[in-house]
Amino acid sequence: MFGSAEEIARLIQTRVKLSTGVWSRVGIGPNKILAKMATDNFAKKRPTGIFKLTHDNIEKDLWSLPVHQMFMVAGRMTSHFARMGLHTIGDIARLDLGEFKKRMRCRMGRQSDIQAEYYWQTANGIDPSPVVTGMRSQIKVINHGRALKWQTYRTIEDIEPLMLELIVEVCRRARRYGYMGRVVAVGAAETDGHRSSSFGRQRTLPRPTHLEHEIGPVIRSLFLEHWKGLPLTHLHITLTDLSRDDVYQLDLFENRERLIHREKTVDALKERFGPTAIIRASSLLKTAQAFERAAQIGGHWA
Repeated sequence: MFGSAEEIARLIQTRVKLSTGVWSRVGIGPNKILAKMATDNFAKKRPTGIFKLTHDNIEKDLWSLPVHQMFMVAGRMTSHFARMGLHTIGDIARLDLGEFKKRMRCRMGRQSDIQAEYYWQTANGIDPSPVVTGMRSQIKVINHGRALKWQTYRTIEDIEPLMLELIVEVCRRARRYGYMGRVVAVGAAETDGHRSSSFGRQRTLPRPTHLEHEIGPVIRSLFLEHWKGLPLTHLHITLTDLSRDDVYQLDLFENRERLIHREKTVDALKERFGPTAIIRASSLLKTAQAFERAAQIGGHWA
């Protein structure tokens, strides 16, 4: 109906540019995995903003890349692969699946077979999952997190401005989707360059909420209870046990309805004028990221 894949990609770029002023990059592939890796690793670096990755050029273009550039491979998994002697995507792809599973079991235990098959398929450009329209009707979790430069986030005074921004964004997303949550969680990874640790802890609230002042103190308390005091490399906030926000518990001592209306008004202003149209004073501090993130698209510089 719309021509070749390249013609469709150019049409998408043109429509996005005319509608938003943003220049987009497009990855083309026979499945979602290859299209995603085409975008992340190649299209972003091409003047045209378009790259096609298929099984014909996967060995030439993809397999020579470092393993951390494979979809869904982060720092910890990169370290595991390095200790297995697997430094490039091709090192995984060229292995027999049985041999790869054997190495994964030695490193990560018998429960790693499913994970091994996923990474092996990804390296070989195999993705059996179908392309579907729309999104699931019931959201199970709302979360937001950041990878951090550990030299910057050393003290609670450094960490708090960012923590509050994450809490604000989680609550804002919950209101946008029409949900409240009763279980909050905080996850963090920390290191001083020699010692490393991570934790994830959750707590059940007295009632479902999507208000920052009800979630914030609980998150802060959980974090301080389990943080060992090392500089942070990652911080993550999660809201679960979700329920629709069209019915909620009132409070004898606080006008929750007025507070919810206020926050939704702030949300509407941010939607219209941008995420920094209204910010908290803490976002003006050095370790906050609100202004930096507002200048990015999907967490990346345009």
